[in-house]
Amino acid sequence: MKSIKRYISRNWLWIVAGLILTEVAVKSAYATRGYLAYGGEWLTLPLMLMLAEVARSVGDVIRFLFGKEDGYGSDGD
Repeated sequence: MKSIKRYISRNWLWIVAGLILTEVAVKSAYATRGYLAYGGEWLTLPLMLMLAEVARSVGDVIRFLFGKEDGYGSDGD
């Protein structure tokens, strides 16, 4: 349960943005289709969370490759 709370507190901004964008995408898709159907618009929230994790991972890799953990390119000067 602690890990879920930690995950939510770490990603609350992405969760809120994903929920809002999901609502917009669902309304737009339903208006375009003219009927109720379930499609890829429901993947907006999971995709937002996956993109946030990928961005963090890429940032970690860049920090590992090009600098120390406390900053980019600081060579002890």
